[in-house]
Amino acid sequence: NMIAIIVAMDQNGLIGSNNSNNGIPWENKEDLQHFKKTTTDQTILMGRTTYEKIGEPLPNRKTIVLSSMTMDDPRVEICHNLKELLEKYKSSKETLYICGGSSVYKQAMEYADELIISTIPGEHKGNAYFPMELMSSFELKYFKKMKTFILEKYARVKQ
Repeated sequence: NMIAIIVAMDQNGLIGSNNSNNGIPWENKEDLQHFKKTTTDQTILMGRTTYEKIGEPLPNRKTIVLSSMTMDDPRVEICHNLKELLEKYKSSKETLYICGGSSVYKQAMEYADELIISTIPGEHKGNAYFPMELMSSFELKYFKKMKTFILEKYARVKQ
């Protein structure tokens, strides 16, 4: 049971763009397959903006959307208090995958046990970044060069 942050970024930590139709600044099939394989049959959490960019719940996953507003979408569970939710998952038997965006990553970082990071080659255009400065309490545990991206997994350093 753990809280895992799953994210794709470019070499500068860029994760999102307002100008793309799904919020992703690049097209990378291989990374989307990795994301799907990792999160299928799991519980995923995302912010309202990220959810609205995708436009619908991802199939075969329980989706929790963090929102301060009331949302009328029976297909997802709405969460108004992130801290409460993260503390609940910390002591549960389930894994929770945090899928963005920026502010959700920032708030969830201190609760995360693992970071699953796909680095997409190149520099891309966008406006949302991953809080790299909060990664100091994690260490690299797994590194794999995929065909079109680099996959890394970090674990929280036990103090």
